[in-house]
Amino acid sequence: MKRLFKYFLFLVLIPVCGYSQIVDKSLDNIDLNKEYFYLDPLVFNSKDSTNARLDLYIELPLEYIQFKRNQATQNYDAFIDYFITIKNSRDKVVYDNIYSETMSNTESEQKKITEKTVYAIKQFYLLPDNYKLTFTLKDKNNLKEYSKNYSINVKDFNRKKIDFSDIMLVSNYSEDKDGRKEISPLVNRNVGNLKDFYLFFEVYNNTDSTMESEYNYKLIDEKNKTILEGTYNYYLDSGVNKKIEKISTNQMIIGNYKFEITNKKSSDIVVSKDLIYRWDFLPVNLKNLDLAVSQLMYIATSDELKNIKKAKTQEEKQRRFLKFWKSKDPTPNTPKNELMIEYYNRIKIANDRYSHYVEGWKTDMGMVYIIYGNPSNIDRHPFESDSKPYEIWEYYDLRKRFVFVDDSGFGDYRLTTPIWDDRTKMNY
Repeated sequence: MKRLFKYFLFLVLIPVCGYSQIVDKSLDNIDLNKEYFYLDPLVFNSKDSTNARLDLYIELPLEYIQFKRNQATQNYDAFIDYFITIKNSRDKVVYDNIYSETMSNTESEQKKITEKTVYAIKQFYLLPDNYKLTFTLKDKNNLKEYSKNYSINVKDFNRKKIDFSDIMLVSNYSEDKDGRKEISPLVNRNVGNLKDFYLFFEVYNNTDSTMESEYNYKLIDEKNKTILEGTYNYYLDSGVNKKIEKISTNQMIIGNYKFEITNKKSSDIVVSKDLIYRWDFLPVNLKNLDLAVSQLMYIATSDELKNIKKAKTQEEKQRRFLKFWKSKDPTPNTPKNELMIEYYNRIKIANDRYSHYVEGWKTDMGMVYIIYGNPSNIDRHPFESDSKPYEIWEYYDLRKRFVFVDDSGFGDYRLTTPIWDDRTKMNY
C-alpha cells in the first residue's frame, strides 16, 4: 500500500548521504542487521533563489514496531516518536523537531504486519552548505530508540548553466489518460525483485534558451565492473526539466551498485546514486548457492534446473537462479517473493521434521510437505501388530491422499505410490 506521489509536486535531488550504524540508546539488545527505518534525503532546486529544498522520505517497516493489545478496543496499538535534527557546517542547529504517530491494527491486520509499511515526507528549505541530519525513532511501547546520521550537501543550483538534482529511485511509474504522472519512491534503495526500476531527477537550465546536452550513464557493481551503460541526449528548456529513465535489472545479481551520469564532453560526474540489489526476505544462505539450486527439484522442471546448473560461473548461476524465482513471483513489483519464502521455509521445516540418515528435504515425507504443505489430517499407525509402521496423509481441499510405509523400521517412511506429475504445482 505504497502512497503514490504526484509527479508534478516534486523537486529532486543530489545524493550525498553517509550512513552510520544504528545507535542503541536503550541499552537493550538490538539486532543491528535489522533496518528499523529507511531514509532518503533528497535535495531539489527551489523557486527561492537563495534556498534549496530538502525532501526527506521516510519508510517505517511495521514488523519491527511493537504493537500492544488494547483491551478496550481489542485492536493492536503502537505509539512512536521520531526526532529530526539538522546542523549546519558550523554545528549550529537549524532545525529540531519531534513528530508523534499512533497506529492501530485489527487482529486480522496484525497477522499481516510483516507486509505493512508506512511512509512520510518532511520538507526543509536550506541555504547551500554541508549539513548533518540525525534521525531518531523511539518505540514508546518498548522504550527502544534507533538513530542514524546522514551527511547532506545542499549545493547552489544557480552557479552552473546546467545542473542536476539528486536521483530518486522509483519502483512504479504510471501516466493516466489526462497525462498526469504518478510515481512510487523506492526509499530503501533496494531494486531486488523488480524487473525494472526508474530514475526520477530534474535537470536545471539556468540560461534563457534551449540547450542540447549529452550525458553518459553507467551502472557499476561493487567490483567496479560496468554492467550497463548508454547515453542520454537531452534538449533542455529554460528552467526545470523533469526526467524519468527506465532501467532493467536483468544483468544484476545480489550486491551493491552505483548509478552514475557523466557529462559526455568533460567526463565529469554530474550525479550518482547508490542502490542495492537484495532480497530482504531471502530465507536461504546464498553462499551455499549450489544447495539452493539443488533444492529447486520440487518446483523447477528438468530443463530449468539444467539451465541453472550449466552456468559457467557462480555469478551467472546466481543470475539464473534469481531469474527463475522472478518468473515465479506472485507479486513482482514488491520487495518480497512470497512463493520463494514459503518454498524455502518448507524446506527448513522438512529438515527439522523428517531428517534421519538423509536430510529431511530429500525424504518422501519432506517432498510431499514441500509441494503440498501441511496435510488436513494425518492418520498414524506406528505400532500395528500385523503391519509395518505407516502413515496416511490426507489433503481434503486437493482431494489427495498419500500413504507412507516404514519398511526398515528406522523411521524411513516411503511413499507407496510415487508422485508423477506435480512438479512445479506447489500448493501455496
